[in-house]
Amino acid sequence: MFVPPGEFSPFLTAWENLPRKHHPLLPHKKDISPVRFGEFLHLVCISEFIGQRQMEIRFAGTEFERLAGFGTELKNYYDMLPEKFVKPTETFHRLIRTTPCGAFVGDVITATSGARYLHETLHLPLVDDAGDARYLMVYGVGRKPYGDQTPRSAGNHNESNIKELHYLDLGEGAPTAHVSDFRFHAG
Repeated sequence: MFVPPGEFSPFLTAWENLPRKHHPLLPHKKDISPVRFGEFLHLVCISEFIGQRQMEIRFAGTEFERLAGFGTELKNYYDMLPEKFVKPTETFHRLIRTTPCGAFVGDVITATSGARYLHETLHLPLVDDAGDARYLMVYGVGRKPYGDQTPRSAGNHNESNIKELHYLDLGEGAPTAHVSDFRFHAG
């Protein structure tokens, strides 16, 4: 079983300590507050699944935006994806929501400044009042050069950029297919 790098431990502990009132395994989006998550919010993005190929960004911390390479003008996450990467991304999001499970992703990003860096993210589902996994919280750390505010290069979001992808068991199992060192391994 894959264990995220140690630098994710404080965030995972905070997530695991959230109440589970609307779902036996998942916390509610409303539980992500400055009181409980203040120290992490600058590295967090929360999106809402609205429909097919429609994932609206509801909150993105300033450092998350900088590391992910998108700005406040991005509303629908799928709008920044090249067409060939949409279907794999839909599958990824469907698995997180329906299993439910988490995911760890290591994404090599190239910014328009020419900087290349690893952006590591932890993807965890959150529920609404009905207990449906309608939200996705992503916590990310990266090694983008300090002060570099440039966006991700156009077309730089694709499967060849995924260095690591591991699904995380949150209590109901998780897919075993994964990417390790840029290589896909079937489950």
